[in-house]
Amino acid sequence: LISGDLLEYIFNRFLEVSCLKMVNSSEYDLLILGSGLAGLRAAIAAAKKNSKIKIAVISKVQVMRSHSVSAEGGTAAVLFEEEGDTIESHIYDTIKGSDFLADQDVAERLCREIPQEIYQLEHWGMPWSRRKDGKIGQRMFGGYSYARASYASDKVGFYEMQTLYDTCQKFDNIEFLNEWYGTAIIHDGQRFLGITAIELSSGTFYTIKGKALIIATGGAGRIYSYSTYALSSTPDGLDIAYRAGMALKDMEFVQFHPTGILPSGILITEGARGEGGYLLNKNGERFMKRYAAGKMELAPRDIVSRAMMTEMNEGRGFDHETGVKCMKLDLRHLGDSLIKEKLGAIREISLKFSGIDPSQETLDVRPVCHYMMGGIHTDIDGATELQGVWAAGEVA
Repeated sequence: LISGDLLEYIFNRFLEVSCLKMVNSSEYDLLILGSGLAGLRAAIAAAKKNSKIKIAVISKVQVMRSHSVSAEGGTAAVLFEEEGDTIESHIYDTIKGSDFLADQDVAERLCREIPQEIYQLEHWGMPWSRRKDGKIGQRMFGGYSYARASYASDKVGFYEMQTLYDTCQKFDNIEFLNEWYGTAIIHDGQRFLGITAIELSSGTFYTIKGKALIIATGGAGRIYSYSTYALSSTPDGLDIAYRAGMALKDMEFVQFHPTGILPSGILITEGARGEGGYLLNKNGERFMKRYAAGKMELAPRDIVSRAMMTEMNEGRGFDHETGVKCMKLDLRHLGDSLIKEKLGAIREISLKFSGIDPSQETLDVRPVCHYMMGGIHTDIDGATELQGVWAAGEVA
């Protein structure tokens, strides 16, 4: 067995030799692999904690190409307890929506901390949609007891990303390595030492030494052919963590969103149903009355997705020109003005990718891979089994 100090010495010697062999090397205090919402929020938190630490945000795409920009409908938080909603209700809805399989301590922490995050984003410039009284707008989502999805039209992820990216520019100790591809974690079996990466524009191989790593690379949804994920959303972070000996947990839990538009699979936000959209079978029925009469189209996503598949399997679906079965999402009764105001991106996606104006025609939709519930095993604070490595966001 080799001691940790000896391995660190060997690693340092490796960096020196690498330089002689024209393999570039660099060093930071904190490495953040991934530049979506989790990665950017982590960078800001670290930079605020200590202005002297050197932070590198490493991303295989330009920051604003991170898939977090595609989030559409809203971010759940209890903001107005005086109107009836409660933190306890949010906790219960979250745990019930998981069929009571979620880590309940984590669900509770999320629900208690997220209201402050919503207000923090507002203070940083997030353009939340507003109610008539000027307060942050919230809408219903599947499985909610109250309207608590804080929204910004139907471009929430884009605006949240832009807000965080802009905020990152205030910190001189955050450096972005855009279009760099992380390939492996360097460690001594117990402690994190650094990573290897390729600068995509030149193909140059780098070793990057660091004192700590936060993996925030997102999920693995692109393993499904029909998926809401960008083509860049491949499970790189999961792979390098697994190869470094970290456990992957609950990978069988894959979330399917009920409404991916055909044929592309691009997401039609749950906000479309939150604003009053209907799901119809080929008989023109709002079939959710048979599966969740109380919630109807706003039952939890797994219930709605299974109901749609049941309807299609039992012959009540539509035949799409691509050869697959689908259901119809009807927004026509919402009216053109509401669609343009609150679902503008959905209208644009429908026109661009399906040639349909949702105020005039129904949309062809079917369940689509949307989120990986499992990921790298961590404790409640995001720490992994490897000292010095944390995971955050969908990858965790």
